[in-house]
Amino acid sequence: MAARVLLLSGSAGHGHVKVAEALLAAFQARHPGLVVEHWDALEHMPGWFRGVYRRGYVALVDRFPGLWRRLYASTDRAHSWLGHRISRLAARRLVRDVVAWRPDLVLCTHFLAPEVLSVAIERGRLDVPVEIVVTDHDAHRSWHWPRVSRAFVASQHVAGRFELKFGMPPSSLCVTGIPVREGFGTPRDLHAVRRRLGLFEQRPTVLFLSGGFAAAPFAEAIDALWRSRPDVQVLAVCGRNQRQQERVRAVTRPPGSVLHVLGFVEEIPDLMAVADVVVSKSGGITTSECMAAGRPLLVSAHIAGQEERNADAVAEAGAGARGLSVDSLVSRLRVLLDDPAALAAMALAARRMGRPDAAACVVDDVAARVAARAEVPAPREQDRTPA
Repeated sequence: MAARVLLLSGSAGHGHVKVAEALLAAFQARHPGLVVEHWDALEHMPGWFRGVYRRGYVALVDRFPGLWRRLYASTDRAHSWLGHRISRLAARRLVRDVVAWRPDLVLCTHFLAPEVLSVAIERGRLDVPVEIVVTDHDAHRSWHWPRVSRAFVASQHVAGRFELKFGMPPSSLCVTGIPVREGFGTPRDLHAVRRRLGLFEQRPTVLFLSGGFAAAPFAEAIDALWRSRPDVQVLAVCGRNQRQQERVRAVTRPPGSVLHVLGFVEEIPDLMAVADVVVSKSGGITTSECMAAGRPLLVSAHIAGQEERNADAVAEAGAGARGLSVDSLVSRLRVLLDDPAALAAMALAARRMGRPDAAACVVDDVAARVAARAEVPAPREQDRTPA
């Protein structure tokens, strides 16, 4: 019987799901003999909990960032007893479904699943390893639960913090980077990509990436940049943010300028490959994709807490910088575009930080241990130690 791996993500934000999708694709490509499924843990929980969890998170980070910052800090000091109790009650169906699916290992890309499954293991309802893939450059307490047996983390720094902060043994920590989809960091025909996008070969290109919330004022930044550098080609990906798309399209364009305003697209690896600089908020996945592609990142906005830590990691590596206001962002863009040596050094630092192989490293590690576990025969009834 084939070994079974269950991927559990959580659709509060998009990053956790994207990491699970990258891992699922890597499992299918590299270990087709395994039975692997990806579930959104929230879809196995009551509708009222799912709605409050998703909408509450977006409302806090977008409308009440100060409150979110305090909540992030307080839950890093200690788990919320009330929040934990509510999650446990809401997760009864999730636990039943996991037990019924009979995985050999559960791999979590969101912290909600290890929280409730850790309790199930302690109570004897589940007897499989529960492991985590940490999706930010931080060691927040929400990820650590007593029954988590292994953590895949972004860097040695994050591994060290898990060890010192939570007492996790080094043997339970694996530095792989944050998994991204296949294609980031893969060589491609840049001339062909530029022709397809209608870009000039010798003109600088800036890629603006905007999420659905906590978005930076890209229209104002593009307008200010073009006043001094009308030769800059702009690729603006606005996702499903229609208002952002309209504002960017309304920017007054200099003669001969190049502007592509895009909605939700799958071709981000191509866009990053032809960009000289990426401007984005510092989500864990976007940050990792940018580093894997070897592109300097100017952080235009960040959610309090985890995304601040991501921005810190990029800046400390020399792979980018913050530009949290329009004037700061445009000033940094101009300095970089006017200094090819500095731009090249920042791109080199990004490549050093990037881990385009992260998904492969995680699934290879998991597959080897699941296979070894499956080869060990279950103890016979007469060999079991009496309770």
